[in-house]
Amino acid sequence: MNEPIDSKMQIKGRELAAKPELVRTLLEEDQLVEFKKRNRFPRRKLSVKLQILLWLLRIYVVAMLLIVALQIYRAMK
Repeated sequence: MNEPIDSKMQIKGRELAAKPELVRTLLEEDQLVEFKKRNRFPRRKLSVKLQILLWLLRIYVVAMLLIVALQIYRAMK
């Protein structure tokens, strides 16, 4: 029972985060913004296949940007 008050507030905040409709009704707009800043969702665990797919998408986007930049450069010559 010697937990600091701040950690008790964090625990209550996590409990409230599980009930977003209750949070919206209890907090004013500026309080809601502050609550959302403090209680962010953790990163989602992605499967290896999905991670590979996302990296391939990133590589594709960079390649397309390079191709477009090259075409713009050639058009200006």
